[in-house]
Amino acid sequence: MIVSYLIITLCVQVSIAAVTDGYKSYKDYKIYEIEGDMFGMQKLMGYLQKNYELPYHSRRGDKCLMLVAPDLVPLVDNMAKAGGLTTKTIVDDYSEIIKIEKANPLRSDGFSWTAYYDVDDIYGYLNNMSKTHPDSAQVVVGGQTYEGRQILGLRINTPTRNIKPVMFIESGIHAREWITPATTTYFINQLLTSEDPQIQNLRNSFDWHIFPTVNPDGYHYSYTRDRMWRKTRSKSSWRCYGADPNRNWNYNWLKHGASSNPCDYQTYGGSKPFSEIETRSLSKYITGLDNLVGYVAFHADAQMLLLPYSDSTQHTGNYDDLKQIGQTSLDYGFEVNNEQYKGPATAAEILYKASGGSMDWVRYTKNTPLAFTYELRGRYFYWPPSRIHEQGDEVTQMMLGLATEAAKLGYY
Repeated sequence: MIVSYLIITLCVQVSIAAVTDGYKSYKDYKIYEIEGDMFGMQKLMGYLQKNYELPYHSRRGDKCLMLVAPDLVPLVDNMAKAGGLTTKTIVDDYSEIIKIEKANPLRSDGFSWTAYYDVDDIYGYLNNMSKTHPDSAQVVVGGQTYEGRQILGLRINTPTRNIKPVMFIESGIHAREWITPATTTYFINQLLTSEDPQIQNLRNSFDWHIFPTVNPDGYHYSYTRDRMWRKTRSKSSWRCYGADPNRNWNYNWLKHGASSNPCDYQTYGGSKPFSEIETRSLSKYITGLDNLVGYVAFHADAQMLLLPYSDSTQHTGNYDDLKQIGQTSLDYGFEVNNEQYKGPATAAEILYKASGGSMDWVRYTKNTPLAFTYELRGRYFYWPPSRIHEQGDEVTQMMLGLATEAAKLGYY
């Protein structure tokens, strides 16, 4: 069997996505759904990951989704058949999705939530909001990047004599998850401009520290060069680029769901914990926050709510409270679009084990009582820009539900 695989492999050249105007087109790349025996799935995935660049792959239960280069299609088909696995084409040509995004027909001259914007535009929006609302909003620097950018966020803290509990929000840690910075800026806009008394009270209840993109180098690269880019942009001695910034935090580093291979396209955990300046500098910012009661991370696109710890099925001391708060949050969100999220539960229970993530580090190091990761909606990291407001409204209500239930349980 192995010999037959090797023969096929010799006939297959490593495929590189066609480049159009400096941007990888992913012409004729296919999204495959592979289903069958778990052992066969592991064997197939292990072989492909070791020998080829897989821009995207995700295994959930007895199913696997992967983005397959056209030259690799015969190999994947033959290996799947030999292993008793079934394959189904979900997307025939991923470049068509990219064309839709790049066309950006609803983009306005200013900043809107009908299009996706690059880092400088996002930062411009944050600066504009701080100028428009000088009494309650100010731009803050959460860290630095490998390419010399600042990690900018917005602190929203309406004037009061009381010391407020701090709520920290981060998104965009994985570069290709474009819906998360868009949704986060939408939420910022709601906090600062909504006339709804409940949202105004939500704004006034916390000292907010909100960072729409904590991996700006990677996001910019995804926006301008490679849509499926996930990592940072640091360069390793292997002449490969980037580490997964959500596998690089100093909590059970490299124990589960991470790779030690610098050329791994998705989950390379870095040369050591906090090897990436982005995670190292952001962790210092977080460490300096007193009275941190809540930490929220936004990802895409598994449509679920995750609790710490991501690499364990053992529960934290206040797990029942987190589950109750999280469920109320999801209930509030459900009222917007009738969309059901999985969870709340740990990633190890409903997704996969993953170590070295930001939420787990914050929970463990800072003992932050309220720690959540929201996996937003979408498919293969695509969400129609004309519908950004749907998830923005959901997230706004989710945050309202989280805060409401947390207050009832006495967390602030």
